[in-house]
Order: sequence, then C-alpha cells, then structure tokens
Amino acid sequence: MLRRISLIFVIYLGLLTPGLEGQEGRGSKSDPFEKWLKEDVVYIITPEEKSVFQKLARPEEKENFVEQFWRRRDTDPTTADNEFKEEHYRRIAFANENFRDAGIPGWKTDRGRVYIVFGPPTSRERYSAGAMHQRPLYEGGGSTRTYPFEKWYYNHVEGVGDGIDLEFVDPSMTGGFRLALRPEEKDALLHMPGGGQTFYEMIGQETRQGRVRTMNAMRDLGAEGEGAYRKLSNPFIKLNTYFQVLRPPEIKFSDLKASVQTRVTYNLVPFLVANSYLLFNDKAFLVPITVKVPKEGLTYKDLPGGLHRATVHLYGSIQAIGGRIIHEFEDTIYHDTQEGGTASSRDVYFQKQLPVPLGLYKLNIVIKDAESRKLGVVERKLDLPSRLPSDLALSSLVLADYIIPAEGESLPDPFVTAMGWKVYPSLDGMFESDRSLGIYFEIYGSAIDTSTFAPEVAVTALIKNSEGTTLIDAPQQHKTVILPDRVLIALVFKLEGIPPSNYELEVKVQDNIANRETVQKAFFRIVSEAKTAGNAQH
Repeated sequence: MLRRISLIFVIYLGLLTPGLEGQEGRGSKSDPFEKWLKEDVVYIITPEEKSVFQKLARPEEKENFVEQFWRRRDTDPTTADNEFKEEHYRRIAFANENFRDAGIPGWKTDRGRVYIVFGPPTSRERYSAGAMHQRPLYEGGGSTRTYPFEKWYYNHVEGVGDGIDLEFVDPSMTGGFRLALRPEEKDALLHMPGGGQTFYEMIGQETRQGRVRTMNAMRDLGAEGEGAYRKLSNPFIKLNTYFQVLRPPEIKFSDLKASVQTRVTYNLVPFLVANSYLLFNDKAFLVPITVKVPKEGLTYKDLPGGLHRATVHLYGSIQAIGGRIIHEFEDTIYHDTQEGGTASSRDVYFQKQLPVPLGLYKLNIVIKDAESRKLGVVERKLDLPSRLPSDLALSSLVLADYIIPAEGESLPDPFVTAMGWKVYPSLDGMFESDRSLGIYFEIYGSAIDTSTFAPEVAVTALIKNSEGTTLIDAPQQHKTVILPDRVLIALVFKLEGIPPSNYELEVKVQDNIANRETVQKAFFRIVSEAKTAGNAQH
C-alpha cells in the first residue's frame, strides 16, 4: 500500500490571521460597547456570549451584560476588586506599551495577543539582528545568524498544554514580530549558499535544497536531501500549538460573508476563479483555489512617495449540499504601482489550498475593491472525483500562466509546490502566442522497483490541433521530483509560431514496472493579443 504523506502544514498556514490588522468593523470610538466587544474582550469572549450581546438593544441591557461578564470571571468574588478584570486591562496596557508594531497597536500584534490571553511567559529571551545562534540538534545543529527574534516559554498554558515554546520572528527587521511555525523562519542565512549550515549539512546527510523544500512544504516529504532529525519530531504537535495559541477571533469581512448568505448576484469587479485537485490523504483531496483579479478593474489610492495602491478584500467558503460550511477563509491583497516607474505586469493573484472530503460542494468567493467599495461575487460547483485513486492515476492537469523557480524566497508562498517551483494557474485557459504554456501534475499509484526503490514511468505530453495533428511533442523545460507516494511533474512549452486557435493537451503516463497506462486531457486556446480586463469573464 502506498504511504500517504499528510499535507496539513501546507493547507492551514494561510488560514491563520496574525493579529487584527486591517480589521473592518473596528470598534467605533463613539460607541463604548462596540469598542468593548471588538477591542477590549475580543480575545476572551465566547461565541455564545458574543451572540447574546449583539442581540441586546438598550444601553442598560448591555451594561448589565458587561457587569455579569466580568463577574463570571472574577477569580475571588469575596473581595471588592475584580482581579481578573484588573489583570486583563493591565495586560492590554502592557501590550500596547511594549509590542507596538509600525503604527499597529500592541494589542493587535501576535505578541500582544498571546500576552493578553495567556499572560507573561515563564521566561522570555530576546535576540538582536545578526546574533549568532547555535541550533539545538533537533533543529539540525550547527550555527547561523538570525533575524531579530524572541523565544517565549510557558510552563503551562490552559487549553494548550505543558512546556510550550513559542518563537516570534521579525524577518523585515522593522519591529513586526510574527509568531513562527518553523524554526527556519529566524534563519537569516537560509538562502545564502553555504551560509549557516546545519550539522547534518556539514556531514552530508542533508542538503540546503532539502531544507528549503521541507520549509516550503512545511512537512517532512521523505525526499532525498532532508535531514533524518526531522523524522524524530511530530509536526502536528507544533501545528496544534500554533492553532491553539493564535486562533483568529472572528471573520473580519463580515459584510462580504453576508453577500454570500443573502445571495448577492451583481458583479461590478470582474475576476476569475479556478480550482484543481491533488491527493491529500485516504479520505480527501487537496483543493487549490486560485483567484485572479485583473489590475485594470481596480481603483488605486495615492500614497506618499508617488506610490499607488489597490487593496482587495476577499472572503471565500466551501459549502456542502445541505448548506453546512466546510471551510471559510479571507485575506487582504495589495497591488502597487510607482509614479514614473514600471507597474507590476501581473494581475492580482490569490491562492488557498484546502483539504476537502469526497463529494459535491459549492464554492463561494466575494471580493471588494476597498477604494471604490465595489463588489464581485462568484458561485460555482466544486465537483471532486467520486473515489480516491487505487491504481495508476493523475491529479488535475494544472495549466499555468507562469512556472518559475522559487529559489531565494524566505516567506511561505501558497503558489510554491513541493518541488520548489512556483505555479501560477491559468484561470481562463487562454495563452498569448508569444508566451509559454506551463503544466503541473502529480502521478499516483506507480509501482516501485525493489532494486532501486523508485518508480519507472514514461511521460508523454503532446499538443494537438482540432484535427488531432501533433504540433509539439517535447517541452522546452521540465522538472521531476520523486516522493514516496507520488511523482511531481512540471513542464513548460514554448508556443511561439503556433497560430491562434483551440488546442488539446494530452498527457500519457506509462508505468513500465506494472505495465499500466493512464491518459488525461485538457483544452486551451492560443490568442494573438495580450489578454485584458475585458477577457476576465467567469
């Protein structure tokens, strides 16, 4: 039986919302009750309490609720003072004074949130930029230089566990410390060839490429070049800690969510949505959902220094047939242009990767141009395969506008695949005649040669016209990565010289060990002119 490797680290990172930056519906200064709800107690009020409070209309009802809220949490009702309330506001004041981040109040930052909810750590270590850091062996050993970071240790955290280590890293060196999921996030030399080697790199049991690949995938892939020490740790423990400590308090863009719930159907901001599916585990598929907003349809705000910025708020959900929400997600995306400079040539891209069980679902996406306040809404069917692959099989064929190496990038990026290349899917299936066509797919169920412990598969990719004539039978670039439970393939075809028309891509995989074959097709169109916002139809 094939060994399945869980992709949970890849999936949930983008679901985490560090702090409350940019939160809409911020408490109004003219309404102390709204400020109390959305600022003072946002991290500690329960969903049930919040629901009750929001139904109250009269000020005296709200005053009574607030009084009862603090009374229920009073650690010593026999005293005149409410020690819990006093400590809570002391923590907020401390966070605002010590954890402020480039104009963001301290209570909104990751350090502020953790401090307010869990109190001062048992111990707190602070390291400046460029500090020499000696890694413990479970992080690979060896020494490196680091970004500014803090290490907090708690003997016990209620609802999380005992012996909790947290690291906050400032990779931009601007005071913006973020709760880190991986120890590599503080390594300033990670992308410097030969710099800051681990002990396992020095003795040849790990490669820098393997380290970066594992960091991007956020899990042990079991591939060549990865340190054996990674297999000794349980990544799910760290992930669970991360989630428990940094739970987002609520959906920020409630107005966008309401657009889904009330079935708003108008569309003033054009955008495109596409999804594919990859194998996740023995019960679900991993579904990358990609959104592209043409930059021509956005409104830009003038900023100091000749900078122009468009801001897009996005909300999405996946619903089962009965209406139950399987996943919710949201984000804020920025697109900048510079006065007198070259504007970004790419449109606004967003991707979220989510595990979805077998079945039929509805995908809802709502975006809002923050400057013009115009909305765009898309509803589409999400129809996954009816069964998981039990034989030789392929994932979706992902046709891509861009497939490029991701070397040198230090921040997690949802478009980075486990092979270390960034894949930007085409959302309309149209490609310009002077550009390239990228393809990404995964092969499952291939037999393993017992002497080499590797599969032996032959991949054929053909581009055919409407008459079935093969026009291209070899890619300009290709990359293959063999993992224990799958083979990753990326291909790039040059389209120069092919006339505008509709075409077919045929991918055939032959398993030479088991003598099995599978074929999958996709269709696309070559256009002669650059695509514009007018092409962005759903």
